[in-house]
Amino acid sequence: MEGTGQPLRRDRGDILFRPGEVACSLYRAETGLLRLTELTQRGRTVTVRHILPGDFFGEEALTCETYRHQAEVLIRSSLRRFEPSDLSGSALRSLLESLGGQLQRLVQAEYDLQTADLRQRIVRYLLELADTPLGSEDPDNRLYVRATHELLAEGTRSTRESVSKVITDLRAAGWIESGYRHITLLDLPALMGLLHSSQAVGAQ
Repeated sequence: MEGTGQPLRRDRGDILFRPGEVACSLYRAETGLLRLTELTQRGRTVTVRHILPGDFFGEEALTCETYRHQAEVLIRSSLRRFEPSDLSGSALRSLLESLGGQLQRLVQAEYDLQTADLRQRIVRYLLELADTPLGSEDPDNRLYVRATHELLAEGTRSTRESVSKVITDLRAAGWIESGYRHITLLDLPALMGLLHSSQAVGAQ
């Protein structure tokens, strides 16, 4: 790949850049997980998009703008930092493919916000996180997600209190188990069925 970039490592909770900072560099995630967030007018943090391994971000640097969002590391991550002039050939094609794929994820997320109720949004978000480095399997081969109620609220444009109520309901139904920063998905068919009912309603 042309333009290999400068390797970086960042720990959970590190902030790579903030809104309003001059966008001098763009980045690609190699390992780990990051997210881009913004503050609403009411002062609430919302997750705009996740940055998965292979994703480019900080694309404002391509047009010498300021960063629009805050980039936060969710899991210890390996990154590469690029100057816009470094990108050509295969690197530029990879950038365009990455941004196109992220746009598709954003469109799907916005559709979910418009058509699904909060319980469905939370279940979909949990399943999405399970496919990221936040997800894994326990010794009993049960899928789980390392996530707080606050993270779920910021990713579903909700409140921590509302998320806690939904998590309590899902736990009472026997679909999940939850603990500190840890949610185990016990009944995947039931959770997936909830999403299919959302799709059926949206198609009517």
